[in-house]
Amino acid sequence: MLEIVMLGGLLASATPGLPEFSECRIGPEGAIGLKAECLEVSLPEDHAAPDGRQITVKVARLPARSRAPAAAPLVFIAGGPGQSAIETFAGARGAFSAVRQQRDILLIDQRGTGESSPLRCEALEEAEATLPQDEGMLAAWTRDCLASLEGDPRWYSTVDAVRDLEVLRERLGYPAYVLYGISYGTRVAQEYLRQYPERVERVVLDGVVPPDAILGTEIANDAQRALENVFRRCEQQESCAARFPALRDSVARIKELLGEDGRRVSVRDAYSGEMEDVTMSWPRVAMVVRMFSYAPETLSLLPLLLDDAVNERWDAIAAASSNQASEIGESINIGMHNAVVCTEDFPFFPVESAGTSDAYLGDEFLASLRTMCGEWPGRELPASFKSLVASDKPVLLLSGELDPVTPPHNAEQAMALLTNARHLVAEGQGHGVAMRGCMPRILADFYEGTGPADLDVECLEDFQADPFFLNRNAADLGGHDDQG
Repeated sequence: MLEIVMLGGLLASATPGLPEFSECRIGPEGAIGLKAECLEVSLPEDHAAPDGRQITVKVARLPARSRAPAAAPLVFIAGGPGQSAIETFAGARGAFSAVRQQRDILLIDQRGTGESSPLRCEALEEAEATLPQDEGMLAAWTRDCLASLEGDPRWYSTVDAVRDLEVLRERLGYPAYVLYGISYGTRVAQEYLRQYPERVERVVLDGVVPPDAILGTEIANDAQRALENVFRRCEQQESCAARFPALRDSVARIKELLGEDGRRVSVRDAYSGEMEDVTMSWPRVAMVVRMFSYAPETLSLLPLLLDDAVNERWDAIAAASSNQASEIGESINIGMHNAVVCTEDFPFFPVESAGTSDAYLGDEFLASLRTMCGEWPGRELPASFKSLVASDKPVLLLSGELDPVTPPHNAEQAMALLTNARHLVAEGQGHGVAMRGCMPRILADFYEGTGPADLDVECLEDFQADPFFLNRNAADLGGHDDQG
């Protein structure tokens, strides 16, 4: 392990020739943040042309608390695609507090995100939050986005990010990595495992994207499955069924109320406190439903939120939509998102409709991706890229039972060729479960060397779904149905 010494306020490796870190704070913009060490590294935009255009990749490190830490750091790989590891880690840090006792935690903003030569497009980031249905406008916004980018989006794929990880490992002097990937980050982690198996000690995949999955094509079906589960659970809980007897009819009723023109609603901006007008359309409502399905805390509000809309009380759902548009725009670098999806998934989209017209998201989401990717430049990927990864390394796969975007069957698919793997499902949970309940302890045990098969996971029996809110003040605490 490298010895870290203080040099005039700078944190530097005691090993000559290794990069120097400086003190910094990391986290969402405007937050006080976590104390860390930061570094900016220059890398080729195209690794095949090392003397060509250079980009900057930002790295943050949270040093292990131990005086004799493990040699391999934990690399936290964010999701999206398009999220910054440095910006998002603060919200997940509780899952890794015990891990940090023995290991450095390394946060690398994937190229195209955060402060690593970001690929940002304001108009498209707003579009991502509202599902525009005007194909001509979206195509024009996409062309404007491409014209505004400094970088060449062909070189911002998962393969390029994996190469960055390996170059940085070499430059920072680490012998190997242990990996944690969340959502799209699981694709990056699996590809690194494929390309550099000798440099991987063990891997956690949380909210799994199998390598052969095609991002975008199953979004509507997976989201509909999650909403159907809400309906079913409410029907099985006596108090919820009595309070919301027509919950299954709410989607059709809200679509009818909003019509083609939507409803103009005044809401208070959660950040500025100023009143603003929002036009509530069905695509905006659908996006709220989808995003509220990600976590059990917000999912428990869905019946009440849908009931409010059916009864033309639009304030809560309009405020949620307004906040989401802002949050998605700030957290997702849509240029990098498109660089990944349009290169790695769009070539595999089905020629015909995905058959999602009966789902509440409909075909609009996939249609929007088709429009953007129709304008986006691509490149060829390795022939192995869409094949499952085969490995005997220790791999722990995590799923939330109610995950609306990476359901448990994804993990089962991904582990088909992983011979030293185990899949844990957290009952009643949504997307990303590392921070939930006893999972941080399980992760610490795994990263400390316990084999997947030997992990003590009896505590998983304590997981259950949050009760539904029956009004704005209280949830149903009278009991849970048999499904959690």
